[in-house]
Amino acid sequence: MAEARGFIVSAWDEIRPGREARGEAAGVRRGDRMLLTGRLEDGRSFAALRAGPGPAVFVARDRAAEAVKAVAAAWGAAPGAPPEDWSDMAGAELARICLPPGTLRAAERALAASGIAVAGIDRRRADGELAALGIRGPVILRGDERPGKRVDAVFIEPSLESAPDGAGLGLGLHWLALDIETDREARVVAVSLAERGAPGEVLFAQGRGRAPAAPGVEVFPDEASLLGALAARIVRRDPDVLTGWNVIDFDFRTLVDRCAALGLSFDAGRTDTPASFAERATPRDAYPRDSRRSAPDLPGRAVIDAMRLVRASGSRYEDLSLETVARELLGEGKSVSSRGGEKIEELELLRARDPDAFCAYCLRDSELVLRILAETGLDGLTARRAALTGVSIDLAWTSIPAFERVYGAELRARRIAIPARTDRRVSGASGGTVLEASAGLFSRVLVFDFRSLYPSIMRTFNVDPLSYSRAAGRGADPSDIVAPNGARFDRGAGIMPRLIAEYSGEREKALAEGDEVAAYVYKILQNSFYGVLGAEGCRYARTEIAGAITSFGKKFLVMARDFFEARGRRVLYGDTDSVFVLADGVPGYEELMAAGGSAADELNGEIAQRLEAEYGLESLLRIRCEKAYSKFLIPRLRASGAAARSEASEGGVGRGRGRAKGYAGLLLAPDGSSAVEVKGMEAVRSDFTPLARAFQIKLLDLVFSGAGEDALREFCRSETEALRRGERDPELVYRKNLRRVADDYVSETPQVRAARLMGWTSRRGRIAYVMTGAGAEPVDARSGAGIDYDHYIARQLLPIAASIADAIGLDAGGWLEAGSQFELDFA
Repeated sequence: MAEARGFIVSAWDEIRPGREARGEAAGVRRGDRMLLTGRLEDGRSFAALRAGPGPAVFVARDRAAEAVKAVAAAWGAAPGAPPEDWSDMAGAELARICLPPGTLRAAERALAASGIAVAGIDRRRADGELAALGIRGPVILRGDERPGKRVDAVFIEPSLESAPDGAGLGLGLHWLALDIETDREARVVAVSLAERGAPGEVLFAQGRGRAPAAPGVEVFPDEASLLGALAARIVRRDPDVLTGWNVIDFDFRTLVDRCAALGLSFDAGRTDTPASFAERATPRDAYPRDSRRSAPDLPGRAVIDAMRLVRASGSRYEDLSLETVARELLGEGKSVSSRGGEKIEELELLRARDPDAFCAYCLRDSELVLRILAETGLDGLTARRAALTGVSIDLAWTSIPAFERVYGAELRARRIAIPARTDRRVSGASGGTVLEASAGLFSRVLVFDFRSLYPSIMRTFNVDPLSYSRAAGRGADPSDIVAPNGARFDRGAGIMPRLIAEYSGEREKALAEGDEVAAYVYKILQNSFYGVLGAEGCRYARTEIAGAITSFGKKFLVMARDFFEARGRRVLYGDTDSVFVLADGVPGYEELMAAGGSAADELNGEIAQRLEAEYGLESLLRIRCEKAYSKFLIPRLRASGAAARSEASEGGVGRGRGRAKGYAGLLLAPDGSSAVEVKGMEAVRSDFTPLARAFQIKLLDLVFSGAGEDALREFCRSETEALRRGERDPELVYRKNLRRVADDYVSETPQVRAARLMGWTSRRGRIAYVMTGAGAEPVDARSGAGIDYDHYIARQLLPIAASIADAIGLDAGGWLEAGSQFELDFA
């Protein structure tokens, strides 16, 4: 008997159609099995075949004996194991009755005929079986081993056990980067493959020009032969993960579609089942900005989009093109960097005239993807996230599936039945509390921040789906913890407080050991818990639970404000977990932070006393003095202009009601240096151009340095003159997302117009355009019309200048150009 350690990449069920419907009670047959594939510690790929686990039904515990008799009569034999004592989320006593494979429907009919209600069903698919075994990716296999056809080793009916300290096993997975090139008719003309430790290669379909002769390039007479060879090449390389830039929505989809059009099957998996592609409506949790999840199926392998990994990681780039990300991360980009129609023409010419350079371009795209993954560590980070939560590696960056897997495993360990999905409406979690902002320019401002506010609230007040269900199931009790929104939580039951404490401890340990990858994994997983509890797609979500968290958050944000104001300190603004406090009169950085630290300690003490008095609970909430600004500016709300009046204020110029979620400051550093920091204003908003962002930073720097009105006016006029001379043309590009295909839009906004000019009738994505005398035009399809500089002055520069001037008690009229033809009314 062999024993091996490995990492599971894919797990699925093979169920013969019609078997369950017939209610057969025979033993396991071909088709009723669970398949696993992955990579062993010694570098070999593996597959494992196990008999499919049987389902189970839950019934009221006091009717367990009747239920056993009823289901036994349905197949002529009693269950192989006695009923198990379980409960539901609300605490009702249940019995779990295990059934042989293929007997669920017959059992349901028998129970219904006996008048016994089914309180729940555990279908025990492959992912459920792994969860029941406590396996989250790393695994120990024990069983008979033999060579496989498409993997190195096959285990027949092995025992499976979670591999302790096995997170590193996922770092040995094989990632294969793929990139395809298509012609104007969407036919595949070249495919590149690249992986670490092996030479890259390009498969090239012969066109009208000469054939390439570079090493590593194989030429095929047509598209069909290329695609057939590609599938065989992937099988031979045997990757665990197929990746690429936009590989799911473009490369993989195109390969599946072109194979279908040519009557081929894209047979590139670890079984002989062809690859397929589907698009499923899912909660918008897998990757930000996706309302549907493209679902590639390459049996036994994972398909993971490197572009989506970069986006999900939280890193910010000008756009998410491979060219942009590669240049910022690696200092180099693609060999052909043009876009749109210009790129197609350039590549068509390159393919005909210099096919070797064309193939080099194709291979470079695959190689850049691997280098980006290596530079960011996102390949290893993805495996670590999967190993922590137990979801398959392609779902590692999701929130809802990951949370449900972790939470469901905890319920199983307590013998609590996982609730079924329902169509229950969840209104979603409301946003954090925002305290009214004071507009103006202020000197010396401290920022106080509650560390991990929402997770700390969940830990402190036992805010948890199970504790909520238990309190609701038994009715109100004087011992319940009652949130400000009225939601009640049982003091004893609760899973999330322990999970959060565990993740917090592991994160601190990882930080102490210098393992920033692990620390980041724990941080973002922990921080996702609040969001999923207000997400309609999560089976554990409740409006009341999400509302309890935000209502507690409001309670403590207001308490912080009242604390500082009671001590004579003005609170300029507050948002969710932070308050901004005027600290005029405190001289330098060290004195500011010392005063802030002392105030934070005092406030933490008051919070602890209040929680003990009101709830009898130990406070796990901690506020800290996070940073200090020597100068701080909050723009005024435009709507408040008519009613606002100038007012003297200690340490600054009050200008009425300020804009929420938008401010800037001169941030102080311990070494005495300072830098302009902008939050929520034009300099960090994607709907403004690089021109506007650079202009705002420079203007703020002048304001914070104490420049007078003449200097500000002179700067604005010089920028306007440079703009009209064409010196700022590279900074005028708008980049905006179309979240629907261009034809779905009724109104023709500039980005929609630009997309349609690019021919994007049935395509969505990020469009780059400039404003010209002829209107919005895509960067890659200009008509020759001149830049509309008046547009950029009126819509990009003047709103910024007017807002900043207004906040400091000045009027920007005439700052940008003599006259007032572009003046906006901020009054």
